[in-house]
Amino acid sequence: AMACLCSRVAPHGLWDPVTSTPGIRKVPSPNGPDAVAAVDISTRSFAGTATSEPELLLDWALGENLRNKWDHPDRVKHLGWILRVVIGMALRAGQNRAVFLGLTDNGEPGAAITVRFLPRKPNATFEVCRNLTEMCCRAGFPAFDATNGMSRRVEAADDALENLHRKHARAADTYVQLMAVAPEHQGQRLCSKLMRAVCLVADAKNLPARLETSGAKNVAVYEKFGFKTVERVTVRDPGDKNALAFDHFDAMVRVPSQVPA
Repeated sequence: AMACLCSRVAPHGLWDPVTSTPGIRKVPSPNGPDAVAAVDISTRSFAGTATSEPELLLDWALGENLRNKWDHPDRVKHLGWILRVVIGMALRAGQNRAVFLGLTDNGEPGAAITVRFLPRKPNATFEVCRNLTEMCCRAGFPAFDATNGMSRRVEAADDALENLHRKHARAADTYVQLMAVAPEHQGQRLCSKLMRAVCLVADAKNLPARLETSGAKNVAVYEKFGFKTVERVTVRDPGDKNALAFDHFDAMVRVPSQVPA
């Protein structure tokens, strides 16, 4: 019932500024090659390589055993599970959420963005239910390594994310949940194409846009589209007070009509 209610409040033509942008394709369903491509691009982007930076908060959560081990299968296994859940939820949640692919000059998917239109502050209980449904029915439960603290660090990262949601989500806004570019296609302005199109959605509704990101490099990227850091938090390992903390997780907000020409 809640999912149907959320679908009804999505404005007609909400994502038209994105779908009408050349070189962008909407993922039509949770099944099929485009959905697979979105998960694959996001997983490889977040896992990183020797020459492309990983998603730093999740890299911290994976722990020292997997740090800088770019070809270790467990990096892809653990991050792939997280991203299958997030993208699967987005593709099954109705018109308020969407996943788009940024296409290279030859039409190959090279980037993926997962976005949400929030007509009201997010309901944390409802999101937990969605997560559990996606895990129970489709993705299965995670196999994080409990022996090295990975499970508790992933949970700490998720708690930090939820805390920032509660503090900075507006009555209505546009939320960039994931932005990923495949390592081999970085530097081709695919992130710029997707982010500018999503900013047009926020501008059309006169709404702020919001995201979370980690590390100075990513903050600088999003500042180019008008986002500003509203809070930076440190994420700590709750089971080891002497463990290295992650100290550069930012909540960023963009007010309407601030995307550069």
